[in-house]
Amino acid sequence: MALASQSTRPDRPFQSSRSNRTLLGARGLIALGAAGAAFGGSYWLMRGDAIDVVEPATARSAGALLASSESATLAPIPAALTVQPIAPSPEAQRAVAQNVPAPTTPPTTTPTTPPTQPTATPEPSAPIGNGFDGKQLESKPQPTTTQQGAIGGVAEGLALAATDPVKARRALSEALLSGTLPPMESKQASDALAKIAAQLVFTPVYNASDPYFFQYTVQAGDSLEKIVRKHKIGCDWRLVARINNIKRPEAIRVGQRLKLPKGPFSAVVTKRDYRVDLCMGAGSDRVVMTSLPCGLGSANGTPTGRFRVRPSSKLLNPEWTHPVTGQHYKADDALNPIGEHWLGLEGIEASNSSLAGYGMHGTVEPESIGRDMSLGCVRLIADDVAIVWETLGDGCEVEIRP
Repeated sequence: MALASQSTRPDRPFQSSRSNRTLLGARGLIALGAAGAAFGGSYWLMRGDAIDVVEPATARSAGALLASSESATLAPIPAALTVQPIAPSPEAQRAVAQNVPAPTTPPTTTPTTPPTQPTATPEPSAPIGNGFDGKQLESKPQPTTTQQGAIGGVAEGLALAATDPVKARRALSEALLSGTLPPMESKQASDALAKIAAQLVFTPVYNASDPYFFQYTVQAGDSLEKIVRKHKIGCDWRLVARINNIKRPEAIRVGQRLKLPKGPFSAVVTKRDYRVDLCMGAGSDRVVMTSLPCGLGSANGTPTGRFRVRPSSKLLNPEWTHPVTGQHYKADDALNPIGEHWLGLEGIEASNSSLAGYGMHGTVEPESIGRDMSLGCVRLIADDVAIVWETLGDGCEVEIRP
C-alpha cells in the first residue's frame, strides 16, 4: 500500500467547531471509545482543539478513565503505537455528531526511509581486445604446407641478404614466384629482391658466384648490339649499357670487360599486389631480377593468363590514339598518356588469344601506380618501364596473375 507523503497532511491539527465541543462530553467520548474498541480499530480522542489517535489496546483504559472524569489524563501511549495526528474526514465528523461508529480508515503513517538495498558488486568489465572474437580467430585460414614453406623461404632470404645475396635471391624468388605468399610476406620478399638487384644486377661489379651473369672482353669491331645478338642474350643492348653504367655506347673499347646477363627473360604481373617481377632463367632455375610497382586497368580491366611480347610491337617514343575518345598524341608529346615506351602483348591461351590492344607502357600520371586507372594495360613509371622494355624481347612470356 502506498504511503502518503507528509506534504499531504495539514500543517495544523484539525480545529473542531464549537458545536462539536458541545456534543463531545465525557459520555460521548466514552461511547466513542467503546465503539472504536468494538470495531477493533483506532478511534479519535478529542480533547479541546487536539485530536489523538488511540489504538484498540489502549481504548479500554482510556474509556474507564474518562468515565470518572472528563479531565482525565490518558496514560502515555508507547512510542511504537504512536502515529502522527491526522484530520478526520467529513464522514468521521458526521459519525461522531450522530454518535455512531465512524468508518474505519487505516491510519496514514509517516513514510520512513526504506532500508538501503545492498549494492550489487559490478562484474569486472571485459578487456577491449583487438576486435576479434574466438570464432573469428578460429575461422582464420591456417597457412597450407606450401604457404608455410614459402614463408620460411622469405625468412631464410631475409636472413641471408646481407651476407650471401645470391642465395638470398634464390630463396626469395622461389617464395615469391610460388604465388602462395600472403600480402605482407609478398611485399617483404619483393622489397628485398629490389635491394638485392642493386648489388647483383644494376652494377658493373661482377660476382663470380652469380650464375646469371658472365664476363665478356670487347673485341675489335664489337658494339653492344652485336655483342647481345652474338650471345643470343635476348634483351635489348640498352640493358647491357645500363648494367655496365655505359653512358656512350659507341665509346666502348677493345679489351674492355663487360658484365653480361643470361637469358631467357620473362615477367610475372601480380594484380593483387600491383607488382611486376622481371625474371631471368627458365623453369625451376628462374629467379627474380627485380620487382617493380605498377598500375592496372580500371574496373578490373586488366586480363589474366599467359601472354607474350608481340613481335615488332616494341616502340620508343610512340604516337598513340586514344581508343575511346579518338584523341591523337604525336611523338614527343609530353601529354602522351602512354609515355615513352610501349610493349604490345598477345594472349597465348584459349581464354585470351582473341584479346588485342593490351600492352605494358609508361605513364604521365605517376599517381596511377598502385591503382586501377588505365584502360586495361599495365602501367609503370618512366624509369621502371624502361627496364621492362630493355629486358623483355620479342616473344618473351608475360604471365598476369589475379
